[in-house]
This record gives sequence, structure tokens and C-alpha cells, in this order.
Amino acid sequence: MATEESMDGGSSAVSDSLTPAQKLQEEHNADAAHRATIEDVIDEEDIQRPPPSFQAAPESPVTEPLRPMSAKVAGKQKAREESSIAVSNQKSSMQPTLDTQSEELFPALGTGFASKAPVAAAPAWGAKKPTSVGTAGTNGVNGRGPLASSLASSRASTPASGTLTDTTTNASVRPIRGTPHNMSLPGRHSDRFEFTPGQLVPRDQLRKPIKDVLQGINKRSKATVSMKSGPRGVFIFEGTGPLEDTRQALKDVAKEIGVKSKKTLPVPVSVRPHIIGKQGTVIRGISDRTGAKINIPKVDESLILQDDDDDDMIVDMTIEGDPLALALAQQEIDSIINERTSTVNLRLRDIPAEYYPFIAGPRNSRVADLEATHQIRIQIPPLESWSNQPSGRIPATGTPATFTPHPNNHIRISGDRLAAQAARAEIERLVEENLRRQITLSEIGIDRNRHQFVLTDGPESVQSLLEETGCAVILPPASADTEMLAVIGPLDRIEQGVERILDLATSMHMHSIDVAKQHASASIGAQAHARALLQYLRERQVLQQLEKQYDARIVLPRSSDDPLEVYSREGKNALRARSDILNVINAHPPSRIRHVDIDPFYHEHVQQKSAQHLRDEFGVHLLLPAEAEDPPQAFLVYEDTSPTGVSAYQVPRQRPSPADIASFENGLQQAHEHILGLLQGQQSIGSSSLEVPSKYQDKIRKFIIQEQHNSPSAIPIQLGFSSANKTESIVNLRGPQDSLGGWIEQIASFIESEKRDEAERGHITTFDFPQKFANYLIGRKGESINKYREEFDVDIRINDGKVEVKGPKAKGEAAKSRILALAKKLEDEVTHTLKIPPQYHRELIGAKGSYVNRLQDRYNVRIQFPRSGPNAADDRSTADTSSDAGTRNNRSSQALDVVLVRGPRQGADKAREELLDLVQHLKDNSYSATVSVSQAQIPRLIGQGGREMDKIRMETGAKIDVPGSYEEGESSGRVQVLARGTKKQVEDAKKLLEQRVKSFDESINRTIDVDKKYHKSLIGSGGNNIRKMVLEAGGPEDTQARARLVRFPKPESDSTKITLEGNQAVVEAIVTSIQAFVAERENQVVEVIEVAPEKHRFLIGRGGETRRNLESRFQINVDIPKLTQQGPARSQVKLTGQAGDVAKAKAHIQDLTKDQRGETIQVPRRLHNQVSDNGRFFRRLNNDYQIKVDHAGQQPPAKTPKPSTNGAVLPLITDEPDSLSNHTWEIVVASEGDVEEGDIPWILHGSPENIEKARVALHKALDRAQTQAEEKAATGYLVLPDPGAYRFVIGSRGAQIDAIRRQTGCKIDVPKDQTKGKAIEISGSKDGVEHAKDIILDVVENGGNGNRRDS
Repeated sequence: MATEESMDGGSSAVSDSLTPAQKLQEEHNADAAHRATIEDVIDEEDIQRPPPSFQAAPESPVTEPLRPMSAKVAGKQKAREESSIAVSNQKSSMQPTLDTQSEELFPALGTGFASKAPVAAAPAWGAKKPTSVGTAGTNGVNGRGPLASSLASSRASTPASGTLTDTTTNASVRPIRGTPHNMSLPGRHSDRFEFTPGQLVPRDQLRKPIKDVLQGINKRSKATVSMKSGPRGVFIFEGTGPLEDTRQALKDVAKEIGVKSKKTLPVPVSVRPHIIGKQGTVIRGISDRTGAKINIPKVDESLILQDDDDDDMIVDMTIEGDPLALALAQQEIDSIINERTSTVNLRLRDIPAEYYPFIAGPRNSRVADLEATHQIRIQIPPLESWSNQPSGRIPATGTPATFTPHPNNHIRISGDRLAAQAARAEIERLVEENLRRQITLSEIGIDRNRHQFVLTDGPESVQSLLEETGCAVILPPASADTEMLAVIGPLDRIEQGVERILDLATSMHMHSIDVAKQHASASIGAQAHARALLQYLRERQVLQQLEKQYDARIVLPRSSDDPLEVYSREGKNALRARSDILNVINAHPPSRIRHVDIDPFYHEHVQQKSAQHLRDEFGVHLLLPAEAEDPPQAFLVYEDTSPTGVSAYQVPRQRPSPADIASFENGLQQAHEHILGLLQGQQSIGSSSLEVPSKYQDKIRKFIIQEQHNSPSAIPIQLGFSSANKTESIVNLRGPQDSLGGWIEQIASFIESEKRDEAERGHITTFDFPQKFANYLIGRKGESINKYREEFDVDIRINDGKVEVKGPKAKGEAAKSRILALAKKLEDEVTHTLKIPPQYHRELIGAKGSYVNRLQDRYNVRIQFPRSGPNAADDRSTADTSSDAGTRNNRSSQALDVVLVRGPRQGADKAREELLDLVQHLKDNSYSATVSVSQAQIPRLIGQGGREMDKIRMETGAKIDVPGSYEEGESSGRVQVLARGTKKQVEDAKKLLEQRVKSFDESINRTIDVDKKYHKSLIGSGGNNIRKMVLEAGGPEDTQARARLVRFPKPESDSTKITLEGNQAVVEAIVTSIQAFVAERENQVVEVIEVAPEKHRFLIGRGGETRRNLESRFQINVDIPKLTQQGPARSQVKLTGQAGDVAKAKAHIQDLTKDQRGETIQVPRRLHNQVSDNGRFFRRLNNDYQIKVDHAGQQPPAKTPKPSTNGAVLPLITDEPDSLSNHTWEIVVASEGDVEEGDIPWILHGSPENIEKARVALHKALDRAQTQAEEKAATGYLVLPDPGAYRFVIGSRGAQIDAIRRQTGCKIDVPKDQTKGKAIEISGSKDGVEHAKDIILDVVENGGNGNRRDS
């Protein structure tokens, strides 16, 4: 306390010697300790006009940079500094009234409350790539300048300051925040900015020193501006005072001392109108507030709409002014751009198309990762063939290739602006750092017809090749006459890609057909007939069907000398396809195709008037030539007169009979006469020409097209032009002779009218048109306005609500009427915005847009769903691509739950009501429930091929969505299966799913080790053993479910592990059964019994039935030697099982074989073949009496050799079927010298009673054979020219051949495979054989309808 008193006393003693100013200072110091504080609130002016933010910067003593201060000035400066320091020290010792560091209370110059800046990204609208990248901050436009301002951060955060030109390199302007204010009273603000020396006007160019500039501004402003030096040589200018005065003073300082510069800003064309504002209000406001001069060039609106889905389309605007003005102007412009471009659609124009497969990655893996990471959509066009030619040249070995970007085919990225920019940056980095250095190009020559097999499955083949070799292949365009394929890929894998492509190209089997040779005697010429036939097969899509049926490719001849070629990876398929094509060709002989002479002028007329009538009335197809075909011949092809319609007609594959050919000729003749009658009354065709000015060519063509459109019943004329001289052209007309004169007169009159209109081309018709409907008038990509221009032959321009029509007055008035009618219609239009949750959009759109398109057509409205909604690519209506009179599809900014309905008020109201009714219906019937299931159990829940899940859907009627294997589940490893539908459907589906899931959760996985030798017996014959075990354990009866429950290793595997997966109780029971079975087998015995090989059949039985019964009855395994077994083992039958079971089975087998005995009957060798009847008699004995026959090891007599069919007598497939003389016939009569002498034993094995029956049957057969031998039996061999005719000999269910046998008493054998030249074999008396042959030929000639030869 003494110290305090001493201090107080000292102060009082010296107070009288203080100056008035010092006394006032003491009073201020004394009041500071008990000064009342001001309420901490934001001033109203601060709310309306937020103060600037500041960036902290260390202060340092300030010296005049241009010249030294005078002593007087220096003294004042010192006093001011001391005073400032004193005040600062006082304030530092107490709680501040206002938080001067608060960004909210003191935001940056020219901004509102700042938000956290997102990560910086390159501008989405930059048309050119940066040529250099700075090391810190944001570079200037196109990367030319260094860091220009601390304001230059991401455009989504604090906008960048003005970027300077090369004259201001290393210049910056930075507002500073964080410095304490000189005043803490509300309404008093302090703002700062920085200039580098390069941004200051040189001293010799200033009109007066900076000190004088500051003094002048301070005198005329309510604010005070001071200057001091900052770090790194910058100069800090600080203004203090009222907000507006402070800002204006700082801008005045910058204007006086700052270097004037110009800056170019790339701006998206779509944002340009918002920067300009209505009648330029926005851009003028920016210029007034910042002091910058802003210039933004005009852009043709029609050009804007040509690429309205691409936000990369930009326009360069310029800003002029001092550095501070540039920074503030750019800040406001960037704010507008950020607001309007939150989502963008980008095109990557600088990337060659050859890199697209590698950017996408195998199976689109890389692009899928990018989409998932950035939540955007990336569209990469497929690349399977060049559009015209390679964009790069073949490089030297081991060097990358250089490609050029495609002008139109670009990668598209759509989504959030920053995310899209980041994805684009990744793709461009991949291209620059990897692909341009690694990807090379190689070419290989492969036969043009084999090109298609390199990419057999289209995109799937491309993905497979890329996945396997890392390379892609590009085919030449169809129009290019080259065999070179291009292979692109990494330098280290290009050879692997080439080898794989060669393998694919050479793996095809090829067979050719000379179509012309099949009907070489055609009256119209073999080549003409072949050309017409192939054109017909193309039109009827026969070749396409054959390709699909045989998995083959059919290549048509390129010229008359080339054959038709059939390719397939399977040689058999190629042969089958070739055979089928030959059948089709032979089914269309020249008698089925007729040439009809029609003047090409009338081709279209005949097609329109008669094609359908010819088909319906006469069963004839009209075949007209392609436009480029020379000569332009027309043909008639007979099909049939079936009333089932064209779609049901099946192209025949059998040679026609004579009766069929007669039908062909009759139908073709009638159709021919009908066409001639149609053309009989037509005038002769003539030609005429007229010389006209060349500039009217297009207008004359349009005029004639329009006139012909107005008269659809008249035969149109053909129009052509040729050049007469530089200014004149000749109009060439071809058509009916009498109509040409009228056309010439109309053209002449039209030209005169056009010449009169030329005089009025300068006439201008101006009228008002609502500016809000300008886009509708322009149309998508200018389609609507161009249509008006073309229709009325005038020039139409739109400018700020005014439409200017320039052209002839009458045409201008007509265009005006039409445009005003459009405006009236649009005035009635309304737009309804419906809030509909995205999950209902798919049902509202319908399959392929069916439902929404029906609404649009019914009510004449347009319904627009958000493009980025779920499944937008799957369900798209035609409205997505319609022009709608110029409406721009701004889907990128449309919310996901917003649906727009636009159209006439009445129709739009009804469409809205119907949509909302449907939504309500969906809500009422859109119940859903989820069932949690382990992700590992998803395959079992779905079932093989989705069968299990389809079964649940069918039983309940619910829609069930199962997560894919690629979808990430919960941390517990479970996923949610969603069931949707009505309440009952969802409840039923949930109940079934929960039952399945419960069984899955209760299931276990068990593996047991069982010796491989027991696996076969565990499974049992036909799986009977394991099936029995599963059923006894309570397992499923379903075969597939049982297979999933118990899984044995594959037979070729060495594994001994058996895997069981299912319900725990069932699995344990099966394991117990298996273990018991194995234990039982380990105690088994093996006994071998001798059974003669000829008796093995008694143990096997028909189809193995006896053997299975033995194994099942005695619980043993019977191993019977195979026929190929040699030596003693051939008669050793092994029995495996328990000792008691084996003994019982052995006794039974011995009884089974003991009861069989054999009886031998000697048969003359000369009668053996006749009695055996090609083995039929043996089969009869076995089937009827269970008797087996052997010959005691003797070789049966050889059969009578058949005549050779390999000679020239065998008919060709190309022979005409109109004469049966093409068949071959040979008869062989048995003679004494041709037969073998002696007997052959027939040993009959079976039961005694059956042997007796068989012996009687054999003696009867011997007597019959002896009688035939005495009659000198003969055998005839008949080969028919058409293999398809053999079926007529057999008849329906064998009725025809049985009738022939009864009628002739002969045996007749028809070979099963007639295509290999085998003959029909007829045995009997010579007369009977000849008679049978005649009947067969008669039947074949009449197509299976019996004997008609004599009628």
C-alpha cells in the first residue's frame, strides 16, 4: 500500500507541470480501469454490408519506399507510433470488448461470412489445359502466372484474385486479417490489402508520391488509409473508418498506385447470361462495385444450344483494372459461376480414342472405380473399328505410338463439379504419365472375311481380349478396302495381343459353296439366278437364322466369281450349315424364281401398290434390286398360298416334285400377268431438261419434293442436276411422258416467283415475341428456328424479345403468323413440379418408357424425370431425346425427387393427376420388408441359375432384390434382402426367406476323410446308396439340394475328403451313416467265382437290371469282367460284401447259371444269312423267348457283297429330280457256286421250355429259307438320287414299306443314314424283287402318295 501511495503522490506532484494534452492522456488512462463496455452485438450496417476478413501479418517499422521522410513528418510519425503503442499496451492488459480475430464479425474484404474452403480443383470450363503447374496456391489463367493473390483458392471457396499478365509477374494482392482494430466501436472497420513492388506503378510514372496520394484520399474521405511494409517486401495498405468509406478509400488508393492490367477469364457459355443479367444489370453492378472494366463477347444462341449438354463450352471474358479491382471482380464472377455450375457435364476432347479401352480397364473396372470414388458418371465410347482410318502411324519397334484426338467421339463426365474435375484430372494424368509413354500400335494382315471372328461377341470379345492380353484390337471401317487390323497395347504385351488375335482369326473352319454352279442351267443365267436367290435369302433372313442355329458366320460373295463362305469354330457346325444351305438352294430351282421386266422407274410404285397383293393372292414374293445394283433386275419368287401369313412361312429345304414345279409356274405366271396389267395403262417413260440458275438448285429440289408429297397418288418423277456453266445448271427430269411438260412449267413458274422474291429480300418484318419463350422458338440445336427459315424461305433472328424476319413480305407475314401462333400456344403452357420419391420413378416410366410415353401422347405434354436418378440408363422415355420445340434438358440441376410436367394447361393438369394417382397406388401397394442373411449364404439363397429365388418369387408374387456379390455388406458380414409388393406378398416372402435363412444359420460345414476306394460304393448305383442315407437322416428329396448337402471329390481327383453342409442334425446323421458304412466295408470279403463268359449276360440282364437286383437284394457288389478282358480273368466274377451276404449271393448265382442249358442245331451255311436276316432273327429269339445264340466260336458265313456306290453311277446332289433315271439299280441272283458248303452250329441257351419254342421257330425259318433258295432268290440294291425321298418308301409309321412287303413277298431294308450313299436292299424272288423296285420308284415319283404312274 505504501508503494501505491507513493506512486499516487508523485503523480499529483507533477500534474501541474503537464501540458493540457498530457493531462487529457492521464484522464484517459484513469478512466480505462473502470470504463463501461459496449454490448457485443453486430451493428445493423454490418449485417447489411458485411465487413472484410483479414489475414494476420506481422507488423514492422514502416519507411517510405520512394523517398525519405522529412524531419517534421518523421516527428509526427514517431508521436503517432508511440501513441499507438501506448494504446495497444493498455488494451492488451484487459478483456477486449470485441473479438477482432472473429471471422464472423470481421469477414474478408468484399465477402460475406466465410465458409471452409473445399479442396481446390482445376476449372471445369477451361478450354485449354494448363501448360505449367505452380507449386503452391492457384496459378493464373492457363497457368501462365505465379501465385497472384491469396484470394486465389478454389472457386468453390474464397474466389481467386485477379491473375496478372506477364508484366505483373510475382505480383500479389492480399487482404490481411487478424490485426487489432484502432477503434473497438461498432461501425468502425479496418481493412487491408497488400501490393508487391511489381504491382505498384513505377515511381517515375506516378503523378505524385504515394504519401501525397494517401494524404489526398484521407482529406476527401471519412476513412484514413496508411501504408507500412510487410514481410517478403510487400506493402500493406490499411484503411480505417466507416465500412463503405474504408472500402472506397482503399479502391481509390489501388486505382491511383496500382498497375493497370488485363486478365482473361474462361466462363461457361451456360453461365454467361447470369453474369450479364437482365439488360446487363449484373455485369454493370460488378463493374461499379469493383472499378474493373468487364467485357464479355456475344455468342450466337443457336450455337449455344447445339451442345447444351457440355459445360466445357466456354467463352473468354476480359477484366481490366488495377490488381485490387481485378481480384474483387473475379471474386464476384467466380461466385456466380460456382452457384450455377454445382454439377457439370464435361467432355475430354484432348484424349485420343485409341486410349479409351485402357482408360476403362478390363470389364470397365477402372472407370467403375472412378465412378464409385467420386460419385459421378463416366461414359467412354466403345472402340471396335476406325471411323475412317487410324489416327496414328506405325511407330518404330519398342516405341510408343502417337495418336490424335477424335473430333467428336469424346469421353463424357457428369456429376458434381469438383468431383468431375478430380476425375478428369486422374484420367488426364493416366494418359500423360502412362498411356502416352506405353501404348503402341501394330498392324497385322488377316483375310477380310476373318475379321469378324476376332470380335465374334462384340463388346464381350473386346473385354475378354483386354483382360487376357492387355491389348485392344480395332477393325478397319467397312468401307475401307484393306485387310490390316490394328492392335494397340502396352509395349511389353503387344506381341501377346498379336498372337492371340492370330489364334482367334485362324481358329475358324471354312467351307465354301459355289451358288451359281448348283443351278448352272438356269434360263436367266446361273449368276443372275444365284444373285437373285441370295438377295431373297437375305430379305427373308434365312442366312441370319442359319448363323444363329449353327453358331456360324456366312459371308456372301463380293463378286460373281466369289463363292459363298461358311465359317464356324466347330468343324461339324460349318458342315451342317453348308449342308442346310445346299438344301435351301436346291429347294429353289430356276422354276421357282422368274425374272420380270420392269422399268426401274416403276420399281417403287410396284412395291407400294402390288407387293402385298402378290403375296396374299398368288403366294409370290416381289424381289426388287438395291439402288446400287447393276443391272437393276426385278424377280418373282414363289413361296406358297398359305393363309397363315408371311411371318409363318418357312423356307423349304427339299427338292420340289413335278407337281410342286407346276404350282410354281402357275403362281409366277399369274403374278407376272398382274404386274403387266398394273403397268399396262401407264405412259411411256421420257426425259426432259431445263436450264436454270445454279443458285436455285436446292430450292427446286425442295419444291418438287413438296409438290410430290402433296400428291401421293401420282407417280413421282426422278430429278437430277448437271452443270451447264459457272452460273447455270440443267434440271433433268425423268418420268411419264405426258407429265413432264407440266413439271417444266411448274419449275419455270417457281423460278420466276423466286426472282420476284429476290427483289424483296431486304424487307424486314419485326414483331414482339416473349423472351421467356426464345429457347422454344430456337429449338434444340437450332432445329425449330431452322425449320421455320427453311419452310418460309426467310431469315429469322431473335434479340431481347424482338423477332426480326427478313425476306419477301408475304413469306415474312406467313412466318410471323406461325411464330405468333407458337407464342399463343406457349402462353397456355404450364409447368408442374411434382415431388415424387425416386424409388417410384421406374414404375412411372415403365419398361422402355412405355407408360410415360403413353401419358405424353395422350395429353400432349412432356414429362421429365431426373437424369441422374436410379436406373436412368435402363428406363428412358422418348422424352429424353425429344426436342420439344426447343426445351433444354437441364437435368443436371434437377433434384432426384422432382418430376416436371410441361404442356398445355388442361393436358398438364390431367397428366399430373394421373401420375399422382399412380404414385398413391404404388405407395398403397409398395410394402417392403428386409431379411438379414449372411453374405456367404447368398449363393445358396439364390440357387443355381437363380432357381431358388425364382421359386420364392413365383410362390409369393413379391419382388425380391438380393444384393450383388460386389456390394459391401455390414461389418458383421450380413446383408439385407429386400422384398417388395402388397402387404400379403411381402409377409409371405419374408416368412419363406426367414425360414431359409434360419436353416442356413443352423447349418454346419463338416468334412470327413474316407478312403477313395469306398466312394463309389458309398454313392451306389445311380446314387441310390447316398440318396437312401440322406433320406433316412431327414435330408431333402430334391436332387440338387441333396447334391449340395453331400459333395464327393471328382473321380479324377486324389482327394479323399467328403464335404457335408446343411442342418446340423441331418449332417451328423449322415456322417454316422457314412462311418458305419465304411466300417462295414472294412470287414467285407471278396470271393471270386467262375462263370463262363457266355453266361455273363444272365448276371447282367437287360440294361443291367439283373445285376442291380443282385446288389440290392444281397447288399453286395458284383464285378463282372468286361468284354475286352483276356485270359482266365475273363470268366472270374468278383463278389464283395459281408461274408454271409457273399455266400448267399454266390449260391444264388450258381443256381441262376446252372439252370441254363444249350441245344445245338446245325444250320446250312448257305442259309445262315438268309435265316439270320441281318440279326433280326437273333433279336426275335431274345425278345420273345429269352434265348441267346452263339456259334461255338465259328465264323459266320460272309454276306453277299453289295454293289459299290463309289463309282460314277451314284447320283449327284446337283442333279435335277425331274427324271428317275438318275437312280442306280443292281440285282444279284444267288447261284450254286456263290454259296458256302457245310453247316454252322446254332447253340441255343435258355430254359428248356423256351429252347423248345425257339427250336420250332428256327426250323420254320429254315424251311422258308430252303424254299426261297430253291426258287433261286435274288437281292436287289436301289440308290435314289434324292436322299430325302427315302422317307416316302417307309411311309407314316412304316405303313408304306409294310404294304410293299405284303404285296411283293420280299424283304426290304431301308438304310438309316441315306446321305452316305447306302442302298435300299430288296430280297426275294427275282420277279418279286423287280416288282418291289418298280413300286418304290412309283411311290417316290408321286411323293409318297402311292402308285399313280398308270393314272
